[in-house]
Amino acid sequence: MIIGPCQAKCVVLTEPFGAGEEADYRTERTGTFGEPVPLDVLGVTLDTAEFDTLP
Repeated sequence: MIIGPCQAKCVVLTEPFGAGEEADYRTERTGTFGEPVPLDVLGVTLDTAEFDTLP
């Protein structure tokens, strides 16, 4: 998971494949601060309502 306070976004990357320089993720889910972010692998939802942004 990547949390970007300058852009007020959360990115969840799942289903990794490959190795080294060729590694990547099959699934990318992007949400904005204030939206709940489901973390299916962990069986929880991250509440981002109180996340702050940076200038």
